[in-house]
Amino acid sequence: MADLFPEQAKRGNEHFDVHADKCFSGFDAYKKVLEVPGVNYAILATPPGFRPIHFEYAIQQGKHVFMEKPVSHSPDGVPELVDLLEQRGLVGMTAFCMRFFKPLRKAKELLDAGRIGRLVTARSFTGAYLPDWHPWEDYRTFYMSKKDQGGGVLLDECHAFDWMQWLCGPITGVCAVAGTFSDLEVDSDDVCEVVARFGDRAVGSIHLDMVDRSIRTQVELIGTTGTVLVDLREHTVRAWEPEARRWETFTSERSYDQMYVEELDHFFDCVDRGTKPVVDLREGYQIQRVIDACARSNASGRWVAVD
Repeated sequence: MADLFPEQAKRGNEHFDVHADKCFSGFDAYKKVLEVPGVNYAILATPPGFRPIHFEYAIQQGKHVFMEKPVSHSPDGVPELVDLLEQRGLVGMTAFCMRFFKPLRKAKELLDAGRIGRLVTARSFTGAYLPDWHPWEDYRTFYMSKKDQGGGVLLDECHAFDWMQWLCGPITGVCAVAGTFSDLEVDSDDVCEVVARFGDRAVGSIHLDMVDRSIRTQVELIGTTGTVLVDLREHTVRAWEPEARRWETFTSERSYDQMYVEELDHFFDCVDRGTKPVVDLREGYQIQRVIDACARSNASGRWVAVD
């Protein structure tokens, strides 16, 4: 089971055994659960650095897989596991829950209807203060603060890479800066700034931080004939009407919980029907490649193609 990920297997047993009293069952317990008759799928929401070994074991046991994002802390070994999952006829879904978020779905609907013409440029901004994420615990013990557990905004806030590809087209190249810039007591990256190309005729930016105390998530989509603005906190979408010279505003009910319900319902339906999810594990791997390109760009100070 640990052929592809020997070090993660060792770390996985050590980590989960030590922290079993807090939030994780031991890895041996996980294996035993998957061996119980009637267990048909695995929902993997462990820290990114430990997901590959759980993914591999679930496939070996013939289980469908619902994988928290990102699918790993590195693209290494992931495509081989996705290939194996598909060869065995199993359903795999990446938990990019924002695909089920009503404001983003409305923005996608407007883009597909041609409301902005051809996309020219786009921006995404995501900022939130890490100590406010889990106020019931010390943020310094939360995996987001620890690089070796897959913490940091580049990995964990990769929702933005997914929704920007979904709305704007494939990310084909990036120039990124990521690092620890705030006064938070973390060793993971707390700010990431990315300039990205979408296809060959659009450019934009993606900002991620765990410093902004105002808690904002906003998307701007600017095209040849119009503009769409999305405020994910306010659940609003605004579309500029050039002829009338005014904004048309769409407001949806505040229903963060509902998107998770719809996401899991979709996964279970795909398992029952044997159909492909709206965002499968291969698409999750594509986002992992974007993350890796950003990391390489940050390290080299150069523009990196997403190959």
